[in-house]
Amino acid sequence: MGVEFTKEGHIARIGLNTPETKNALGPDTLLDLFKVWEECQRDDAVRAVVLYSSVPDIFCSGMDLRTAIPILTGVRKPETEGEKWLLSDNRAVSRAMLKIRELDRPVIAAVHGYCLTGGFEMVMGCDLRVASEDAVFQMRETTLGIMPIGGSNVFLPLQVGQTRALEILLTGGNFSAAKLYEWGFLNRVVKREKLMDEALSLAETIANNGPRSVRAMVSFSRRIQGKPLLEALDLEVEVGMPVFMSDDAREGVRAQKEKRKPKFK
Repeated sequence: MGVEFTKEGHIARIGLNTPETKNALGPDTLLDLFKVWEECQRDDAVRAVVLYSSVPDIFCSGMDLRTAIPILTGVRKPETEGEKWLLSDNRAVSRAMLKIRELDRPVIAAVHGYCLTGGFEMVMGCDLRVASEDAVFQMRETTLGIMPIGGSNVFLPLQVGQTRALEILLTGGNFSAAKLYEWGFLNRVVKREKLMDEALSLAETIANNGPRSVRAMVSFSRRIQGKPLLEALDLEVEVGMPVFMSDDAREGVRAQKEKRKPKFK
C-alpha cells in the first residue's frame, strides 16, 4: 500500500510507503492521499494529523513523472483508478498535496532524509513541520530546465520570504534542516530517532486544546492569505466569534476557574 493510515486517540497518522519508487507521488498514491485527507475531515474525533515516511533515508522523491506525465500528456489512456481520477479534476494534484484543502485540522510533517521537489511542495502545504537533523530539502526543477507548478512559487515566499524562496527555487541546490529552521520554515529540528516522538508530542499538545478553536484557526490561516488588512480583520471576527460563543469556550473558562483540565467535546 502506498499510503499507511492509522488513527490513535485524536491523532491520525499518514505514512508514505512506496520504497520501490522512493515515495514518488504517482497517480494512485496521490488518490490515496486525497482519500485520507477527506476521511480526516469527516471524522470529528481527529484533531491533528502527522504526515511521515516509512522508507529509510527519504521522505519523498517528488512527483512520479514516469506514471503521471504519460497520462497528463495523453500518451496513453488512464487505466488505474488513480490515473482516471488524475484527469477528472485539474485541481486534483493540488488537493492531494494540500495546496487546496478542505481539511481544517493541523497537519504536522515529520521529515527525515531527502525531501525533494513535489515532496517538498507537499510539506509546504502542511501547517507545522518537524525535521530530523539529516533532512535535506531541494527544489531542482530549474536544473532540468522546467518550472515547478505544485505551489512552491506561491507558498514558499510566504513561508521564508521572497529572496530566500528565490534562492531555493533558482539554485536548485540542497538546503539542510538547520538552514530551513534558521529561515523559519521548520518548527523544530531533532535527532533522527526522536523525530516521530517530537511530531506526535506536538500533535498531542494541539489535540488536547479546544477542537473548535484549533479548526477555526487552521481554516483562517488559509483564508487570510492575500487579503487586505481590513478584510482580514473582519474575517478574523467572522471566524472567531462562533468559537467564542461555543460550548468549548464555556468549558475552557469553567475549567480554568475550577483549576482542572478542560473536557472538550
